[in-house]
Amino acid sequence: MGRVKLEIKKIENNINRQVTFSKRRNGLIKKAYELSVLCDIDIALIMFSPSGRLSSFSGRRRIEDVIEKCINMREHDKGGAKLDKMDKDVSWHQF
Repeated sequence: MGRVKLEIKKIENNINRQVTFSKRRNGLIKKAYELSVLCDIDIALIMFSPSGRLSSFSGRRRIEDVIEKCINMREHDKGGAKLDKMDKDVSWHQF
């Protein structure tokens, strides 16, 4: 018995969408925690539920400190090759 592969598309039913978000949110937070501990990294996770409620997670540091570090790093390293590659690969980086 294997898992059924789900088609990745918006869940149209509001109740099912909220239930799926709640279950997956917990799994995502668990993975973020594991990554922060295993790799000794600063991590911030910000999510808004389908109903508009805020969920957030941060590892060792306050979420505000991680965001501030991200903003300051971008200003400091605007011409850096490593940051340029990340900007091309990730679309969430605009605050």
